Amino acid sequence: MTLETQSDARTEFAKELGLKEAISIAVGAMIGGGIFSALGRLAHITGPSAVISFLLGGIIAFLTSNSYYRLVNKYPSAGGEFVILRRGFSNPLIGNSIGAMLWLGYSVTIALYAFTFGNYTSEFIHGLTEVAFWDIQSTSLINGRKLMSLLSILIFMMINLKGVKETGTVQNVIVLFKILVLLFVGILGFALFKPGRYDPFTVSQDAFIKTLGSFSGVGGIIIGASVIFVSYEGFQVIANTVEEMKNPARDVKIGMYISVITVTITYMVVTIATFSLVKSTADITETALIEAVTFLGTWAILLVTLGAAASTTSAINATLLGSSRLAYVMSDWAAFPKRLAVISKRTQVPYLAIIITSAISWLFTFFGNASEIAEVGSIIFLGIFLSINVSIMKIFPEENNMIAKIASILISIFMILVIIFFITHLKESALALIVLGVFSVITIVWMGINQRISKDTSIDTTHYELEPLGIEMIKQFKPVRRPNVDEFFVHLDKILVPVSGSRFEMQTWLVTARIARKYNAEIQILHVGKDENTINEAKEIYDRYNVSYNVKVSDSLDVATAIITLFREKNDIDLICLSSRRRESLIDRIFDKSVSKRVVDNVACAVFQIHPPAYRQKEEEIDELFLLFDGTERDVFLARWARLLSVPGLNSKAYVYHMIELPNTISPEDASKIPRLQANGKEFDTYAREICTQAGFENVEPVLLYGHNLVKSIYEQTEKIEPDAVFIGHTRDPGFFNQIRTHLAYRLINKLKCTLMVYHMAKAEFNIINQKSKY
Repeated sequence: MTLETQSDARTEFAKELGLKEAISIAVGAMIGGGIFSALGRLAHITGPSAVISFLLGGIIAFLTSNSYYRLVNKYPSAGGEFVILRRGFSNPLIGNSIGAMLWLGYSVTIALYAFTFGNYTSEFIHGLTEVAFWDIQSTSLINGRKLMSLLSILIFMMINLKGVKETGTVQNVIVLFKILVLLFVGILGFALFKPGRYDPFTVSQDAFIKTLGSFSGVGGIIIGASVIFVSYEGFQVIANTVEEMKNPARDVKIGMYISVITVTITYMVVTIATFSLVKSTADITETALIEAVTFLGTWAILLVTLGAAASTTSAINATLLGSSRLAYVMSDWAAFPKRLAVISKRTQVPYLAIIITSAISWLFTFFGNASEIAEVGSIIFLGIFLSINVSIMKIFPEENNMIAKIASILISIFMILVIIFFITHLKESALALIVLGVFSVITIVWMGINQRISKDTSIDTTHYELEPLGIEMIKQFKPVRRPNVDEFFVHLDKILVPVSGSRFEMQTWLVTARIARKYNAEIQILHVGKDENTINEAKEIYDRYNVSYNVKVSDSLDVATAIITLFREKNDIDLICLSSRRRESLIDRIFDKSVSKRVVDNVACAVFQIHPPAYRQKEEEIDELFLLFDGTERDVFLARWARLLSVPGLNSKAYVYHMIELPNTISPEDASKIPRLQANGKEFDTYAREICTQAGFENVEPVLLYGHNLVKSIYEQTEKIEPDAVFIGHTRDPGFFNQIRTHLAYRLINKLKCTLMVYHMAKAEFNIINQKSKY
């Protein structure tokens, strides 16, 4: 992010936030005024079913967090939803208007948290002093509640002005304390659990909900969740701090998911506990948690008051952090006045945006009560979450987006019911409707005029063209030094071929016959078993190709043991060619090591393994080949093997690929537009052509692939070009996990319709080649 000054110099945000700060910011923003102030309102609407309302709200928040995460991956920016909506919708009026409503929602929730802070602290002080100034029922222009609300906003405005590192550190401490306080209430409530308080489970004291008849229970739960939905505002604040995170590709997703789950469970536990602890569920008010612990005495009231203070102030802290970044970005996009887009050179925070957001939030604390402020925030954030889920379907139209569709349907139902509820409770919800109506009109008019004025004005958004999250996790194509492999092929004198009667061996005989004919090598047939028909078939093929061979009968019936024993006896084998023996079950992979692995681990020469596409495949010419390069010394060998086994005399074609595996945060379409990966594509093109030209291939088509799954990407490419054979190299993967997992070759066997050939490079092959000595 940048600093705009008179000289257009720019300063980036400080990258100081880790995963724990991200979770703390989100949890801090969510657990605030909702559970402490709105619980009384929710209890009146739903009765004990309030716990289900919180669960339902948590489900919608979790579904929406998935949409947020995917959009932030594509458009990472301190502007969060605003930048997403500006990028996602062609008409800037939509993004600007929703961004303004979001900023209002943040300001309202800060006011709610400050209001709750004032309520709980004033209630405690009034209980000790009985001074009228601290009575929360006071209607005076200046009273204790308003004073404490102002104080809470001022304190955290100063902390945010201090710097993001200080903001994150303070947040960690506060969030830990308030979680412990809520845990205390939860444990106490379950220890004194009163099952009778939850019978019947869907009782509502609200006249309108009672008119819903048989639907009153479900309707009350949905309306209750809608009215207090502001309690789930907060996890998306992580999106606004993405440019200040050390590892955003990991922390955004984990932070959102953990925070939503943690908060939902906390709300449900505290709600159940509160209904068990209060004297009467009919009398739950805005200070419900104080009522729940009053029977324990002053110390418990003080503890809950401090917990409420911690919850509301941390929520103010986190929400102010996100909202000030939003105002900063909107001003940088000319949706708000440009002066807001100024970052302090000393503290690297948008100080004007912080100050103005704090001032507007403070004004809200002078109007209405906690329930009315919560209703304003809830309807705003339902609308914001709906727009985010709709954006997913617009920005990724080629995908199913089932989660976003489900979330959109649920939120739409919420909004319809809550609007009806507001209309039927016009007296109680007047403030919510007036604020939303007036601000909506002003926003649309202002944004329309502003768009018309700035229609021909160029807005500098180049610094918002940020790379997708996870770009630093991508391993770029970096080829190593290419060896001269002539020595290997010049000295390719003896090839060992085991014959055991396996149904997959015929293709191996054909391949080795071509190699031996090309280099005048001798075939050492190792007969394992007693199947004379099989050995005669192998001899017939080698006779047809007119290559020399001799037969050695093994005493062992184990193929790997027989190969290793003969290799050590002869000590003159240059290449071992194996047939595929498919170990498809998990039991085989755990307890029965593959023949190829045992051989490769115990011999000093190269191993070539052939996996035919079908049982006892007849001879087929190999013309079009698929080569998978990885940038290592092995690529030179793959190119030489491919040319050696291709159709003699014809202009065979090699399709050469290198796969760059992408983190889930980056789509293949986005990866193809990243400059550094485009440069990689050019580098790979040059590299692949040089190697194939040296091997005798002139007809080469190099392609740099991007994808999340190597097997899927290779399969899709082979479906397009239908090659006769695929050549890959084998990588030794140590460890128990890699032993039991299905290796690349076996995963490809089940997908490909062509021959698969795997080259196992000898352990010390590269050094031996450089020394120009034989194995």
